[in-house]
Amino acid sequence: MNADEIRAHIADLIKQKGKNLRSLSLAVGKNEAYLHQFIHKGSPVRLPEEDRRKLADLLDVEEQELTDIRLPNVLPSYTKHAKTALLEMWSVDTACSTVGFFSMPSADFSNITSTTPNDVKMISVKGDSMSPTLQDGDYVFADISQKDFSTDGLYLIQSADRLTVKRLQQINTSDLWIISDNTHYKSISSPRKDLTIVGKIILILKAEKIG
Repeated sequence: MNADEIRAHIADLIKQKGKNLRSLSLAVGKNEAYLHQFIHKGSPVRLPEEDRRKLADLLDVEEQELTDIRLPNVLPSYTKHAKTALLEMWSVDTACSTVGFFSMPSADFSNITSTTPNDVKMISVKGDSMSPTLQDGDYVFADISQKDFSTDGLYLIQSADRLTVKRLQQINTSDLWIISDNTHYKSISSPRKDLTIVGKIILILKAEKIG
């Protein structure tokens, strides 16, 4: 593929992955119009190496897919060529809406999970329904590759246009308890088929203000 075909290919990849040009531009450390100008106006003609590698991580593809220049010894996994893992931060107020990004060392990320950064989202908890396990302002990491109930635990679920963290517990083969750890809130039961699980919580970051 030539440079023009590569740009079209990248546009297709972004669409396939359910991403958008604005959030990806910000994720690679550029202004929000950066990738729009690259894809639709050919500026720059080719992505600089650092931007290309970051975009490959975000799209979870081989770096070679993003350039018409043959790259020597292209490494297939982000953990082998990236020093940091870049995670999308989602808002609970608008389901699956990116509001920012969180960067952490790849070595630390790989100690948490074997999934890719694209499948882990960071969410700030709102409210006290999961207290004392989670407090208002705490952060959770959700693995969105786990969209089915597997074992009792904390899950990110969708209700209307909002996201919320709840404890799910199996009642029988077809029903689940949706539990708020705060005893002032009632637990409810739900048919598993009616519950929209967005991901499973794999890490909690406590936000405690000091001083």
